[in-house]
Amino acid sequence: MPIDFFKDCIRSESNNAVFGLCDDSKDGETKPAYIDESDSCKWIAIVSNKDSSLLSFYAIDGCVSWLRKDGTESGKCDGMLWHENHRNVIFAELKDRTLRSNEWRKDARDQLKETISYFVEHHDVSSFKKIEAYICNKKHLKEQRYAQFCNNFKIDTGYRLHVSREIQIE
Repeated sequence: MPIDFFKDCIRSESNNAVFGLCDDSKDGETKPAYIDESDSCKWIAIVSNKDSSLLSFYAIDGCVSWLRKDGTESGKCDGMLWHENHRNVIFAELKDRTLRSNEWRKDARDQLKETISYFVEHHDVSSFKKIEAYICNKKHLKEQRYAQFCNNFKIDTGYRLHVSREIQIE
């Protein structure tokens, strides 16, 4: 039976102008990601919600699972933000990795691609105004350009990818 991301995933909400997304998972242990409104030291992603709209965050990884066609466990992103008034979905993969290796980017991209593919297969995406993806890394401190990396994601999925710690809600 397919997963309904809007019913089967753990949901939290915020209408704060700024809040964070956190993931307390450690190696070998998977916990659902969540919204935090008070401890900015824990934030992996910073959500800038300029209109203070009500946003829902649905935890995916650590909450639901599905199998690939070959029977192995699928990779999943940490969660998705839902802006109901604007019918926008933003998939987010949260990383807390050093800059020495680019593997965190590739790993995050693959998790987002698998999640979006499953979502598109089991939801009527024509009813959404915008679907985007974010790779957010707490230790990604310098602004770097990933134009080709993001362009390849758009070619592969049809959706826009951002590599940024800050998620702008418009």
